[in-house]
Amino acid sequence: MSVGFTSQFGLSGANTNASKVFPSGFRDFDSGFAFSIGINQPVASSMSFSVLLDLGYYHDSYDFRYNINGKRVTENYQFDSFLVGGYGRFNFAFLSIGAGGGVKIPGMATYRVNGYNIGGRYRFSFGDLNDIFESAVIPYVRFSLDFSIFNYLLIGVYVNYDFPLYFQHNNYMDNVFVNKDSISAFDIGIQFGYYLNINFNRDY
Repeated sequence: MSVGFTSQFGLSGANTNASKVFPSGFRDFDSGFAFSIGINQPVASSMSFSVLLDLGYYHDSYDFRYNINGKRVTENYQFDSFLVGGYGRFNFAFLSIGAGGGVKIPGMATYRVNGYNIGGRYRFSFGDLNDIFESAVIPYVRFSLDFSIFNYLLIGVYVNYDFPLYFQHNNYMDNVFVNKDSISAFDIGIQFGYYLNINFNRDY
């Protein structure tokens, strides 16, 4: 069995073009944590493979800048979400390579818009987000490279992609939003925590 806890902090770049994965820049920060539990299967003396369930919290930021008739306009979304996903890790001695994905379910969100004679701050519940987007659930994929210390502490780097959220046409905030197509994000950052591989087999 494998159990663990991971905390993440990264730079976030957002897109309004659903066909693009990589942003033109990183304008905000993301953070979160997850508890993990799963199975670990030894492959060789210093190699193993883990399949894990991730449950946690994540804070996502989507920041946008526009130029409208020579005026600067900014939009910013902040999502506070419950995270549930699956993750696979291939462990080579002190090195681990991981890949997985899941969904982030926003419990609440805030939205700010400023510039061009407009401005305001709004708070949304999960129900409000379902009235604004075609789906308020954020699918994601994540890849990581970790180094273990003392066989249980880890530090590493990760990349994360949040798939697009598509706006409903003529939603009740349609007269406020500047971008009315979609939002997505690509994050890079560091993570640290611990993982324990527990072997219940005993020789007597």
